[in-house]
Amino acid sequence: MEQRLFGTAGIRGVTNAGITPELALHLARAYGDWIHRHARKHGSVAVGHDTRYGAEMLARAAASGFASAGLHVQFYGCVPTGVFSLNVARTNQDGGLLVTGSHMPPDRIGLLLVEGDGAIAPFSLTDQVEALLRAENFREVAPSDIGRLEEAFHAYETYVSECMQALDAPFIRTKKYRVAVDPANGPGSYVAKEFFQWLGCDVHLINFDPNPVPGRPSEPRAETVGEAIALVRSEKCDLGVCFDVDADRALFIDADSLPLSEATVGAVFARRELQKGDLCVVPVNSSGLIEQVCRDAGARLEYTAVGQPHTVEAIKKRGAVYAYEESGKYWFARKFLWSDGLYNAGRFLELMAKTGKTAAQLASEFPPYHQVKKNVAVENGRLALAMGNIRDRLKTCLIEGALRDVTVDGFKRVYEDNSWLLFRKSGTEPLIRVYSDAPTAERARELAAQGEALLKECL
Repeated sequence: MEQRLFGTAGIRGVTNAGITPELALHLARAYGDWIHRHARKHGSVAVGHDTRYGAEMLARAAASGFASAGLHVQFYGCVPTGVFSLNVARTNQDGGLLVTGSHMPPDRIGLLLVEGDGAIAPFSLTDQVEALLRAENFREVAPSDIGRLEEAFHAYETYVSECMQALDAPFIRTKKYRVAVDPANGPGSYVAKEFFQWLGCDVHLINFDPNPVPGRPSEPRAETVGEAIALVRSEKCDLGVCFDVDADRALFIDADSLPLSEATVGAVFARRELQKGDLCVVPVNSSGLIEQVCRDAGARLEYTAVGQPHTVEAIKKRGAVYAYEESGKYWFARKFLWSDGLYNAGRFLELMAKTGKTAAQLASEFPPYHQVKKNVAVENGRLALAMGNIRDRLKTCLIEGALRDVTVDGFKRVYEDNSWLLFRKSGTEPLIRVYSDAPTAERARELAAQGEALLKECL
């Protein structure tokens, strides 16, 4: 079986080597044919890109591919994920293609398909598109049926307007928050200042000049955002927020210049968003903290396989109202079917305003959780056998205090103290990941050590 081209965030590779204009054009042709078969005969799609090397080149190639498939193209230019997805959904597009490398190094890029509702396309769709792409048996389109290419000029205005309506912007404005913002020199740079000024904030920006190479590593992690931490301190800001290049991830910094963990932010949002009977979905490797929050709220919690397509598909198929990933992505599905770092930052400010609490006070409502991650090399031919042996051994091993087992994307044992132990086969390397999560570092280390020992016995 050929390895799947689509990963958890589209087709990714080295710009102009693995990811070429020819690939972008042919992928758009394939998706265009799929849309022709499953949507409107003369449909309309959107194309956008981020600030990376070659991103516009690839986007224009994709636009040509869609047009050659007979679809009309709205070309949004350089836009963040949230701006792109919202405009796709609100302008009745049949789908779209976003060229973005997200959090990857600047020489790598991805081709991401979205559906007409703005959500990332699930594997059930991309597998069909991939089959068309590999076959290259594209339908013939007469010259008179070639699609139009049109530049879209109001994507940012539409986005800001709808976000302000979705938030309690008038109330947030009364607080006059001071906010430090780091958009990683990505397309969020075009809208970040305006977005937060509309919320009445005194905005302090760094890394805000659009550039193919961001001023810091693109992925916003506590160890990579030192400049933003210093800015929060020097400007006495109430909140700092750092995005990745396409601004679907966000990392928050409190007024004491301390980055908040993604699990804590996920819990902060969940406590205010979830009501009794609501469904929350999270990837199987999420912190046990969400178990506690859902239990307290009377909400249901279901796990998904790791990866954005699985999360979004679970939201849509199961009717979840909230989801998060510990990459810094948060979905408020009552409003939007995509993760949007800018909007999520607005939601955090709204929580601060309505509760009268600082970011640190909101975070302090939750105990810290600790994770330990171990990777154990296993020969490719023995991966499935090893996972089967682990399942068999766990029927009688490590059962003290066990609450339930989750068999989505590996094998996870959840314990009564909200700790868990996860065995998960890597999708890209010949190894099995042994992860643990617990309210105390000692408990997390203990579980990981026990899991690693058990795995080695199974080998």
